Amino acid sequence: MNDDQSFHLSIRTRYAETDQMGYIHHGVYPVYLELARIEWLKTFGISYKQMEINGILLPVYQMKIKYFKPLTFDQEIKVYVRLKTLRGPRLQFAYEIRDENNVKTTEATVELVFTNRRGKPIRPPKEIVEKLNGNREI
Repeated sequence: MNDDQSFHLSIRTRYAETDQMGYIHHGVYPVYLELARIEWLKTFGISYKQMEINGILLPVYQMKIKYFKPLTFDQEIKVYVRLKTLRGPRLQFAYEIRDENNVKTTEATVELVFTNRRGKPIRPPKEIVEKLNGNREI
């Protein structure tokens, strides 16, 4: 992934996110992915908050993260995100995290499922599909 292929969010790593070894704790990475995904959706006029108000939820079904190089405190990172697939109620996103030297440190995929408030899978709203349909690689 690069600037031409996907959206990215710049984040500065925080001291509170580090573990005893001085690395960003592995549990923080899903937060970075979520932040990038929510901001990416906003670029298409899709509000995660408004979806939830409307009773449409997107819980994580599956997540896979590969850590190539640890991140540390006070690094300026870029979290790249793109929609990989949109099939039925499922969305799959692909991610890369790159450090300030543009070195790929992390790769991830996250699959989410559109559900109602009771957790039952539902078809995504037509307007969301239309906004996202031309913005994925399959």
